[in-house]
Amino acid sequence: MYLLQKANKNKKILDQILVFYNHQLIMYFMKEKTIARVFAENVAHYRKKQGNSQYDLAMTSGISRTMISHYEREGMLPPADRLQALANALGIPVYKLFMEHEKEKSPETDLSTIDSRSVKKLRDILSLPPDDRNDLYRILNKMLRKNQLEKINKP
Repeated sequence: MYLLQKANKNKKILDQILVFYNHQLIMYFMKEKTIARVFAENVAHYRKKQGNSQYDLAMTSGISRTMISHYEREGMLPPADRLQALANALGIPVYKLFMEHEKEKSPETDLSTIDSRSVKKLRDILSLPPDDRNDLYRILNKMLRKNQLEKINKP
Protein backbone atom coordinates (compact mmCIF):
# COMPACT_ATOMS: atom_id res chain seq x y z
CA MET A 1 0.00 0.00 0.00
CA TYR A 2 2.81 2.40 0.91
CA LEU A 3 4.55 1.80 -2.42
CA LEU A 4 1.32 2.46 -4.29
CA GLN A 5 0.85 5.77 -2.45
CA LYS A 6 4.43 6.78 -3.14
CA ALA A 7 4.06 5.84 -6.83
CA ASN A 8 0.86 7.91 -7.10
CA LYS A 9 2.60 10.88 -5.49
CA ASN A 10 5.37 10.75 -8.08
CA LYS A 11 3.20 9.53 -10.96
CA LYS A 12 3.98 12.45 -13.24
CA ILE A 13 7.72 11.97 -12.88
CA LEU A 14 7.50 8.21 -13.21
CA ASP A 15 5.27 8.48 -16.29
CA GLN A 16 7.83 10.73 -18.00
CA ILE A 17 10.62 8.30 -17.23
CA LEU A 18 8.65 5.23 -18.28
CA VAL A 19 7.50 6.74 -21.58
CA PHE A 20 11.04 7.71 -22.45
CA TYR A 21 12.46 4.42 -21.15
CA ASN A 22 10.10 2.34 -23.30
CA HIS A 23 11.15 4.22 -26.44
CA GLN A 24 14.87 4.07 -25.72
CA LEU A 25 15.34 0.67 -24.09
CA ILE A 26 16.60 -1.11 -27.20
CA MET A 27 19.06 1.69 -28.03
CA TYR A 28 20.59 1.57 -24.55
CA PHE A 29 21.29 -2.13 -24.69
CA MET A 30 22.56 -1.99 -28.25
CA LYS A 31 25.10 0.64 -27.26
CA GLU A 32 25.97 -1.28 -24.10
CA LYS A 33 25.34 1.71 -21.90
CA THR A 34 23.36 1.29 -18.77
CA ILE A 35 20.68 3.75 -17.79
CA ALA A 36 22.73 4.59 -14.70
CA ARG A 37 25.75 5.44 -16.89
CA VAL A 38 23.70 7.71 -19.17
CA PHE A 39 22.13 9.36 -16.11
CA ALA A 40 25.55 9.87 -14.50
CA GLU A 41 26.98 11.42 -17.68
CA ASN A 42 23.98 13.71 -18.07
CA VAL A 43 24.03 15.03 -14.51
CA ALA A 44 27.71 15.94 -14.94
CA HIS A 45 27.13 17.29 -18.48
CA TYR A 46 24.26 19.62 -17.60
CA ARG A 47 25.94 20.73 -14.36
CA LYS A 48 29.16 21.64 -16.18
CA LYS A 49 27.20 23.26 -19.00
CA GLN A 50 25.78 25.67 -16.40
CA GLY A 51 29.30 26.26 -15.08
CA ASN A 52 28.41 24.87 -11.67
CA SER A 53 30.38 22.75 -9.27
CA GLN A 54 28.90 19.76 -7.49
CA TYR A 55 28.59 21.99 -4.45
CA ASP A 56 26.61 24.58 -6.45
CA LEU A 57 24.24 21.88 -7.72
CA ALA A 58 23.87 20.53 -4.20
CA MET A 59 22.89 23.97 -2.92
CA THR A 60 20.28 24.56 -5.64
CA SER A 61 18.82 21.04 -5.59
CA GLY A 62 18.80 20.42 -1.84
CA ILE A 63 20.74 17.17 -2.37
CA SER A 64 24.07 16.74 -0.62
CA ARG A 65 27.30 17.20 -2.60
CA THR A 66 28.28 13.66 -1.64
CA MET A 67 25.14 12.28 -3.29
CA ILE A 68 25.64 14.46 -6.38
CA SER A 69 29.15 13.01 -6.66
CA HIS A 70 27.77 9.51 -6.15
CA TYR A 71 25.16 9.99 -8.90
CA GLU A 72 27.81 11.30 -11.29
CA ARG A 73 30.00 8.27 -10.65
CA GLU A 74 27.12 5.91 -11.53
CA GLY A 75 26.71 4.72 -7.95
CA MET A 76 22.94 4.59 -8.09
CA LEU A 77 19.84 6.23 -9.45
CA PRO A 78 18.06 8.62 -7.09
CA PRO A 79 14.44 8.28 -5.98
CA ALA A 80 11.81 10.07 -8.07
CA ASP A 81 11.54 13.15 -5.85
CA ARG A 82 15.29 13.72 -6.11
CA LEU A 83 15.16 13.24 -9.87
CA GLN A 84 12.72 16.13 -10.04
CA ALA A 85 14.88 18.25 -7.73
CA LEU A 86 17.95 17.59 -9.90
CA ALA A 87 16.08 18.35 -13.11
CA ASN A 88 14.71 21.59 -11.65
CA ALA A 89 18.16 22.67 -10.45
CA LEU A 90 19.63 21.88 -13.89
CA GLY A 91 16.76 23.64 -15.68
CA ILE A 92 15.77 20.61 -17.74
CA PRO A 93 12.85 18.14 -17.86
CA VAL A 94 13.43 14.85 -16.01
CA TYR A 95 13.49 12.75 -19.19
CA LYS A 96 16.62 14.57 -20.44
CA LEU A 97 18.58 13.03 -17.56
CA PHE A 98 18.05 9.65 -19.27
CA MET A 99 18.51 10.73 -22.87
CA GLU A 100 21.71 9.89 -24.66
CA HIS A 101 23.18 12.84 -26.54
CA GLU A 102 26.13 13.48 -28.76
CA LYS A 103 29.08 14.78 -26.81
CA GLU A 104 29.87 18.35 -27.68
CA LYS A 105 33.43 19.06 -28.63
CA SER A 106 35.11 21.77 -26.60
CA PRO A 107 36.49 24.60 -28.66
CA GLU A 108 40.23 24.33 -28.95
CA THR A 109 42.19 26.81 -26.89
CA ASP A 110 45.55 27.99 -28.14
CA LEU A 111 47.67 27.30 -25.06
CA SER A 112 50.65 29.10 -26.55
CA THR A 113 48.95 32.43 -25.83
CA ILE A 114 48.74 31.76 -22.08
CA ASP A 115 51.44 33.47 -20.04
CA SER A 116 53.85 31.31 -18.05
CA ARG A 117 52.60 32.59 -14.69
CA SER A 118 49.06 31.41 -15.48
CA VAL A 119 50.34 28.03 -16.66
CA LYS A 120 52.26 27.61 -13.40
CA LYS A 121 49.19 28.53 -11.36
CA LEU A 122 47.09 26.08 -13.35
CA ARG A 123 49.62 23.32 -12.64
CA ASP A 124 49.53 24.23 -8.94
CA ILE A 125 45.73 24.12 -8.93
CA LEU A 126 45.68 20.73 -10.65
CA SER A 127 48.07 19.36 -8.02
CA LEU A 128 45.65 20.22 -5.18
CA PRO A 129 43.48 17.53 -3.59
CA PRO A 130 40.02 17.40 -5.26
CA ASP A 131 38.18 18.99 -2.33
CA ASP A 132 40.62 21.93 -2.18
CA ARG A 133 40.40 22.32 -5.95
CA ASN A 134 36.58 22.40 -5.76
CA ASP A 135 36.76 25.05 -3.02
CA LEU A 136 39.04 27.14 -5.22
CA TYR A 137 36.70 26.72 -8.22
CA ARG A 138 33.77 27.87 -6.08
CA ILE A 139 35.66 31.01 -5.06
CA LEU A 140 36.69 31.69 -8.67
CA ASN A 141 33.10 31.19 -9.88
CA LYS A 142 31.86 33.75 -7.33
CA MET A 143 34.52 36.26 -8.33
CA LEU A 144 33.84 35.79 -12.04
CA ARG A 145 30.07 36.14 -11.57
CA LYS A 146 30.61 39.30 -9.50
CA ASN A 147 32.88 40.70 -12.21
CA GLN A 148 30.33 39.88 -14.93
CA LEU A 149 27.54 41.58 -12.97
CA GLU A 150 29.69 44.66 -12.41
CA LYS A 151 30.37 44.88 -16.16
CA ILE A 152 26.65 44.58 -16.93
CA ASN A 153 25.64 47.20 -14.35
CA LYS A 154 28.28 49.78 -15.36
CA PRO A 155 26.71 52.71 -17.24
